[in-house]
Amino acid sequence: MMRAYTDSSGYSHKSQVWTTIGMWAWVLHRLTGVGLALYLLIHIVLMGLSLLRGEEAFDAALSVLMGSRFFGLLETLLLAAVLYHGFNGIRILLFDMGLGISVRAQKIIFWVFMGIAAILWLWSVAAKL
Repeated sequence: MMRAYTDSSGYSHKSQVWTTIGMWAWVLHRLTGVGLALYLLIHIVLMGLSLLRGEEAFDAALSVLMGSRFFGLLETLLLAAVLYHGFNGIRILLFDMGLGISVRAQKIIFWVFMGIAAILWLWSVAAKL
């Protein structure tokens, strides 16, 4: 009786990897990391340029950013990215320290942390309204 081929990860087909929570957690962690780095770069450049142009330019830039519903939505998405990236980073740190080594424990820790992040995000959105 022949067994189906499986690689060292235990999956019989590479497409099975994309159905796991771990892969999506990894992809989303990388995307939020790149997004946050780009946000910081853009934020520093724009705020720096408006400061160099003077107090009036800085105040005008802030009034546009703070008064726009679009930028309010982007700010809410920024908070979601920060919360996800931060809590997932703590999960990864716990794994690196040897806590929750098993796949089952990692899934539990991931969902607990994502639940905490979702509650904090919803609380922040509700407080903003």
